[in-house]
Amino acid sequence: MPHRQRLDAWNARFQTLNTILVPDPVASTPYYRNENWLLGNMMFSISRISACRFERHRDHLRRDALDHWVVRVLRHGTNKVQLGEDRHVFAPGQPFLFSLAEPWISDWTASEWVSINLPRDAFPAISAGLAALGPGPLHGPGVPMLADYLLLLERHLREATPADVAALGEVTRAMLSACLLRTAAPRAVTAEAVAVAQFERVRALIRQHLASPTLNTERLSRMTGMSRSALYRLMEPHGGVATYIQSLRLKVVHTLLSDPALAAVPIATLAERVGFFDPSSFSRSFRSAFGCTPREARAAVMAGMQLPNGPPSRWDDGSAEDFGSLLRRIGSDAPLAAGAELARARPLLA
Repeated sequence: MPHRQRLDAWNARFQTLNTILVPDPVASTPYYRNENWLLGNMMFSISRISACRFERHRDHLRRDALDHWVVRVLRHGTNKVQLGEDRHVFAPGQPFLFSLAEPWISDWTASEWVSINLPRDAFPAISAGLAALGPGPLHGPGVPMLADYLLLLERHLREATPADVAALGEVTRAMLSACLLRTAAPRAVTAEAVAVAQFERVRALIRQHLASPTLNTERLSRMTGMSRSALYRLMEPHGGVATYIQSLRLKVVHTLLSDPALAAVPIATLAERVGFFDPSSFSRSFRSAFGCTPREARAAVMAGMQLPNGPPSRWDDGSAEDFGSLLRRIGSDAPLAAGAELARARPLLA
């Protein structure tokens, strides 16, 4: 692409995930290349970039339905990351963990890295263990072995058959579990760490029972063994129990309506999948959240248009998905393209 168009194109593909800034948009030559392999319910990514900054803010979190853990290892370059109040500097070979459910500011030199992306719901045991470790640099006897494995995985995937990919997915899951959850030392048990673990459990139960019309505070209290008051305190930073459930249902149905593969499924059926059984109430809530009706949202996607307050559904050339869409598809019920046992996204910028 012409240099002057690259930053806008880069941001267009990643706008639901984060905003991308470069030191001098006029004089610099922004560069980004991204390749992705589906490994069952995980996605392995390889990224190469010029110097830049990534900023993921609360408005990004509100717009997308991403709920994934990411383990990243740099091949070369340097990454300075602010996660909440914590600041870290990562050099090549140092694996680190972060969550797409949290904001960040990430400053990069010209770099290359590999990442493994795991939807929390697809791997509940691993997810709970990663929540106990917490975001930041990973340490422990098995961590260097995991770094070596992830850095070598690219070569094996480039030579793999679809059957090999399925086997590599199982090996990768086992490596994450063995290298992180059995040997890495968790952070000190604090009140904050306990709250994180409790929220992880509640969040997983909500997503598991999202389609149930009886999902409410009373039922969650029974399922978790927590008192109503304790549950209210835990969910208060997230807007409360009812607000969190409603917000999650709207995000998920928004994602379903954004999937062209589900265009033939009635909107009411998709709404019922996530717990909306009153069409009028669902339509009002959807319009309030996204500025359009569910029918208008689907029509926009079918026309190749961007949804209000939502992700672009296709690339500009209409032939591939943006990065946020790829992440939303792994670990979900959304069907992949027919025959896509091994899927690799085309490079964003070559």
